[in-house]
Amino acid sequence: MSKKGLDEMQLQRKNKVGNQSFLILMYLLMLDAGLYGFGFRWVSYPANIMIILNICSAVYVVRLIKGNAYVGPSYEKEKPILRVVINSVVAILFATAIILFLKNTRFNNVNQIDSMAAPILFITSITAIIIVTLTGIIRKIQNKDDKE
Repeated sequence: MSKKGLDEMQLQRKNKVGNQSFLILMYLLMLDAGLYGFGFRWVSYPANIMIILNICSAVYVVRLIKGNAYVGPSYEKEKPILRVVINSVVAILFATAIILFLKNTRFNNVNQIDSMAAPILFITSITAIIIVTLTGIIRKIQNKDDKE
């Protein structure tokens, strides 16, 4: 087994979580389409799909990390206290920013929610680009460490 790969149990767990996340995504999209057909519109068209997709992706990643199927086995003992503290502080800052943003924008009717579709899509896209960039950087660092 390579140092970077997942073992058999982790691969099975990752595949199981992926299949379940895909089914959740499909059911949520079908539920959204059904509610749209009955006249219930919570956010305009492109934003509702992106929000559902982001929620399902977040659930997928959280379940992978919780199930210890995100990264292969580590051969070094690490003390991740600093990493946990930094991640906690960043999460608290993001949560505070989102709460302040939602508190300052008072949504009174459906037109105001629909007008927020473009910023939601923009923020989602920027967040995805940042995550992909950080993942690429981490992969390069890990590959450099494995070659040494």
